[in-house]
Amino acid sequence: MEQSSIRVQPMIPSENVDESVIFYKALGFEIVRDETFPYRFAEVRDGDLWLMTSSYAQFGGRKAFGALIVNVTDLGEFHDRFAMNLRNNLGTVPLSGLPRLTRRSRDGSQFRLFDPFGNMLVYMDKNYIPPLYLEAKDRTEEYLNQAWFLRDIYANDPAAANSLDRALEDTKTESGIGRARLLAARAEIAVAMGELDLAARFEEMIAHLHLQDSEIRRFEMELGASQYLRTWAGIQSAD
Repeated sequence: MEQSSIRVQPMIPSENVDESVIFYKALGFEIVRDETFPYRFAEVRDGDLWLMTSSYAQFGGRKAFGALIVNVTDLGEFHDRFAMNLRNNLGTVPLSGLPRLTRRSRDGSQFRLFDPFGNMLVYMDKNYIPPLYLEAKDRTEEYLNQAWFLRDIYANDPAAANSLDRALEDTKTESGIGRARLLAARAEIAVAMGELDLAARFEEMIAHLHLQDSEIRRFEMELGASQYLRTWAGIQSAD
């Protein structure tokens, strides 16, 4: 028997199709159809990914929420392309609220895209294998692992910020590289949440710590994460 061919096209809800079309167009999606009859809907396309969006109120889905996983190769290319298109079309990459594009996870395996009405597209490396659970090497790693999980897997920056605030309170008498890493993680999340003055204060606190050159080199990417995020998202630094 000849095997049938199946093509799946996700249908995601929208309270305002015009706004959805504007956002997906800003991302670089092709607008395949934009119709008002027999009801308001649109089809958008990015390569092999086709999406249809409408209110779906006629199906009882007025308050529906859509989510799908998009498995891709070259995950970084998708992330960079979306970010570039958003910077070019919106002036900056929206990092909080709706819509938004999240940062890539710490292991580089995934990121999330939220449209104006909360629908979530989880872009994941096609060859991703969930890591084995490993015990944290020290207390700093334990704090950071919890914050990164909240940030990367739940896409919940406010919860990650609260977690790091508790960690910073617990370590307020410390002044080493562990303290610096916690401050840097908190500064990065402050940038993502649009709290640029707060991010600058955390960065200043890092600058006043006496760290060894070898420590700075070892954790250079972590310590500079907030400034990298500003540059990547096209965000102007606080004066």
